[in-house]
Amino acid sequence: MSKQLHEAFIGRIQGQFADADKFLSAIEQTPYYSVRQNVAKRTDMGLPIGKPVPWCPDAYYLCERPNYTLNPLFHAGAFYPQEASSMYLWHVLSSVSEHLPQDPIVLDLCAAPGGKTTLLASYFGGRGVLVANEVVRNRAWILRENIAKWGCPNALVTNAEPARFGAEGAMFDLLVIDAPCSGEGMFRKDDVAVAEWTPENAAMCAARQRTIIADVWDAVVEGGVVIYSTCTFNPEENERNMQWIDSEYDVEFLRIPVVPQSCVTVVPFAQGEGYGFYPHKVEGEGFFICAMRKLSGRYRKPAKDKQKTTKATVPINCLKEQSSYDFYNIENKIVALPRQQSALMLRIANSYKSMLCGIETGEFIRKDFIPSAMLPLSAAFAADSYPTAELTADEALHYLRGEWTATQPLAQGWNVVGFNGCRLGFAKAVGNRVNNYYPKEWRIKMKI
Repeated sequence: MSKQLHEAFIGRIQGQFADADKFLSAIEQTPYYSVRQNVAKRTDMGLPIGKPVPWCPDAYYLCERPNYTLNPLFHAGAFYPQEASSMYLWHVLSSVSEHLPQDPIVLDLCAAPGGKTTLLASYFGGRGVLVANEVVRNRAWILRENIAKWGCPNALVTNAEPARFGAEGAMFDLLVIDAPCSGEGMFRKDDVAVAEWTPENAAMCAARQRTIIADVWDAVVEGGVVIYSTCTFNPEENERNMQWIDSEYDVEFLRIPVVPQSCVTVVPFAQGEGYGFYPHKVEGEGFFICAMRKLSGRYRKPAKDKQKTTKATVPINCLKEQSSYDFYNIENKIVALPRQQSALMLRIANSYKSMLCGIETGEFIRKDFIPSAMLPLSAAFAADSYPTAELTADEALHYLRGEWTATQPLAQGWNVVGFNGCRLGFAKAVGNRVNNYYPKEWRIKMKI
């Protein structure tokens, strides 16, 4: 059944592309599916793996779309489903790395559900500080879950308006804006995006993107890098917004060498170029990306801490190289922060009242230490700190639904539950009873 594309969209595409018939025909074809592997949790992903994505390491096309929910390793953070086109961010980062410090302070401004944040985390490999922000509260909770499962110890999740970052002054060496857009690039796989598209909505998105850029611009340091992207083909949201940036700010647009045989299209504009991913040319969905340097600005330290944060301890050696972490009590949660980044992470957490900061290790209830469900998911977790119960795939899915009944003897007290060498969460054996401590808000809802 053919997609009911808006006449105004068809008309614009026919004026925008000489081979518009091929473009529109490609939207009717089967979409591509792809995943990135978490190198910190390398394992057999249990997926129908195809060929590698050429512009991103540890990324693969899938031969067919699986049900990710029914793969326990998805819940363990062993891989992340992401559009291959969006993974071009890795290539862009590699191309602009000379303009970034060794330990950059990074802001992923519109981060939910977490695809680009987890890519950033893998690219920088624990260097610097990574702030993942999402303005919509319920989407920020999803972002928090995905970042916790990916297991990066130097990340924070915040729920702030872009203007909050701009008001705090220049801090970030790298700003990634995957801007809310009209979603044309998702037409091949998302009929809702097709149904919701109107010329008025596309125009509103372009205006909102300029507002977001203006609100956050002062948060970038002089010489810092800004990477802007959308999942749309609309010039008003892409190259014309880049022209607007050039007219408003002192910037240098950075040219990115196109990956050979990728069929990525160079999209020129007055002072630079962006890179377009079109459905009849690229093995991926619609995407646009552009990189630039902020040439003028000034550095200003963020506002003073708005709350007192106290040092804390944990009663168990739960992290690899635990002596390289500082422990703090943040809203009654004991969190571990990499020592070299801890001061800055605390300042950011206090300025923006973070939803996640570093590694949440647990909390004290009365005098008992209750480990956090996030702890065993961290790449820094010490595997020998708790006994591990390895489950079958069926048992793991029932654990993730909150229905698991242990069929093997467990050590009394806290046990880590795992599958295929990856950790899922905690269970606690008390006498003959085993309590499931997988968070209720994370549990699988569908029948298995």
